[in-house]
Amino acid sequence: MRSTILGCGSYLPPRAVTNDHLAGMLATSPGELGERSGVTSRRQAEDGQGASHLASRAAEQALAAAQLGPEAVDLIVFATMTPDITFPGSGCYLQDQLGCRTVGAIDVRAQCAGFLVALAMADRFIRAGKAERVLVAGAEVHSAALDFSPRGAAVTPYFGDGAGVVLLGASPAPGVLATVLHADPDGLERFWCEFPASRHRPTRLDVEALRAGRHFYQVDAEGMHPQAERILPEVIGEALECADVTREEVALLIVHYLDHRIARRAGRAAGIADDRIVATAEVAGHMAAAGIPIALADALAAGRVRRGDVVCTGAFGGGMAWGAAVLRL
Repeated sequence: MRSTILGCGSYLPPRAVTNDHLAGMLATSPGELGERSGVTSRRQAEDGQGASHLASRAAEQALAAAQLGPEAVDLIVFATMTPDITFPGSGCYLQDQLGCRTVGAIDVRAQCAGFLVALAMADRFIRAGKAERVLVAGAEVHSAALDFSPRGAAVTPYFGDGAGVVLLGASPAPGVLATVLHADPDGLERFWCEFPASRHRPTRLDVEALRAGRHFYQVDAEGMHPQAERILPEVIGEALECADVTREEVALLIVHYLDHRIARRAGRAAGIADDRIVATAEVAGHMAAAGIPIALADALAAGRVRRGDVVCTGAFGGGMAWGAAVLRL
């Protein structure tokens, strides 16, 4: 058996945070924030909402699209870099909120490439005959980990909160045509969050680190952009070759990266026409593991792609981790 997509869902919190809202806190102008990040608005979860709460809303959509209930799920793979709490994993919280049986629930941490890693894992479970229907979630609540003081002006404007979910099921006809995954620790501190840290004893976070803001995201965007612009076309080409799919057959290319302008340029460099490219951070900011499934669910809902179409997606980010997947819907 192979795996295919049975249903997709997405959820963005209703609270919108525009550059006008951020400008005063970050001590800069709305225009400068937009020029720096390319983002004009992003969504923010409510206090008390974790990644699992957003994912549960998207999962309900995905299950409804597949005309199945939570009892049909026999495995959850949850990709997030912003889990509800340190442990247990957000997959366990999602399982509880949906009312699933005592199925396996796995959290995946691969940052911006997290959804592709989760998708590859789910695909392999199904191919091995160890699962029949796998809920693959990507959800992030970045807003709780960002610096909303002037010190965060170079980083905070990039990020938004949201969730996307795909229900993958066993099928004789392949839907996941290829997945490729890579990681390289060279330069991993270009995009990282240092604290809380288990290697820091005895408290994982001390007062000095807190005052210095070392528990907030640190991003060297300018240092990452050239690598992303080079690697994304390469990995997209690698996935298409593995899937034996031509660029002309691709109905939609979803390119996932911190800066949507770099993502779109990488998509063009991969040989895909601009009108067939979605840059995931363009609408509501960068959402790490959530960006790809949100874009896929939204493209289906809007009729931009239909069943039978080929969709390719590539991602690059923290780790440094990157990958690509080719799907037939």
